[in-house]
Amino acid sequence: MLPSIDASEVGTTGLIWLFFSYGYALYVASNYISDGSDLLLLVPSMAGLVGSVVLPLLGAVPDAAIMLFSGLGDISEAQETLSVGVGALAGSTIMLLTVPWFLSVFAGRVDLRGPQKNPNYTGKPKLTPGIAITQTLLHTGIGITDEVRHGALIMMITTIPYFLIQVPAIFTDGLVEEVAGREKYWALSGLVICLTGFVAYMILQLRSSSNNMEKTKRIAIMKKFLHEGEVSLSGALVGALDGDDMPTVGSAEGRTIYQSIVEFRALEVPETIKLTLKEILRDPFNKYDEDRNGTLDRSEVKTLLRDFHETISDDEFEAMFHKSDKDGDGTIDFDEFISICYTFITMQQNQRMRIELAQQYDLENPL
Repeated sequence: MLPSIDASEVGTTGLIWLFFSYGYALYVASNYISDGSDLLLLVPSMAGLVGSVVLPLLGAVPDAAIMLFSGLGDISEAQETLSVGVGALAGSTIMLLTVPWFLSVFAGRVDLRGPQKNPNYTGKPKLTPGIAITQTLLHTGIGITDEVRHGALIMMITTIPYFLIQVPAIFTDGLVEEVAGREKYWALSGLVICLTGFVAYMILQLRSSSNNMEKTKRIAIMKKFLHEGEVSLSGALVGALDGDDMPTVGSAEGRTIYQSIVEFRALEVPETIKLTLKEILRDPFNKYDEDRNGTLDRSEVKTLLRDFHETISDDEFEAMFHKSDKDGDGTIDFDEFISICYTFITMQQNQRMRIELAQQYDLENPL
């Protein structure tokens, strides 16, 4: 027998203590898992794998643990304990599917306009204040994306194993042993379908992980960790750069590779990268624009880089600022700030590549 706690032995106060301590442990553990998964999503080469395989597996572990430990122990009590475990799992799952979904829809609802009932996301106000309950139910709502429809279809498909077991049970009578004997093959079929469907779901998610939804998720994570100071500026932004958009470095001999920011020319930011950087850097720019004039001076840019854990010498900073300040007024606007950040993180990427190429050249051409 595995060690367990008898409710009659610990009393009400003991159960309350176990409830809160266990809940706190789950809360802390879930935060660690969430933060670690978010950080892995910042690595472009791993983002698809993490989002499509790692997170579903981690999400299935608590449910599997509930079922596993519910069935352990005396075999004569296994049916009853499993029923309790399944009931708890079903109840918590239904609550997670209904309560947060309802609150999200209610908080994000907008007016529905026109005969097509299009969500009023661009109008002002988006939601008419003070409307009656009937108006709220019939004339407000949210927009449904293809991803939501796709997810709803998958959820409907997951009910197949449930009906595969429950429908035959309706037409099965007799003693418990007889019913179990008749249903075991249906239960086995349900198990096979569940495992096959789970693997197919992960493969499907992996194939669709490069879409805009995944990119939007990575941008949101970048903004979150940048705001909390968990990652450096270059660490948060490097995930937004695709390999094809990086400037070409030269040969391993070092003749055409940039040595420092002083030698680095201000780069033209590709339009696709510019849109991503604007979305990530708008909030930091506004935060450090202390006089709210839409520009940053030297001290404000330097403070921003320092607060975001970037180390740069005074000479390198002056060279970078001068080359990005195209109109020479001693301040940079938001577009020039984007150019500075792109130049800076691209320079760091080039320096890493220069070191790697030099090491490779030394290995291939020993003295």
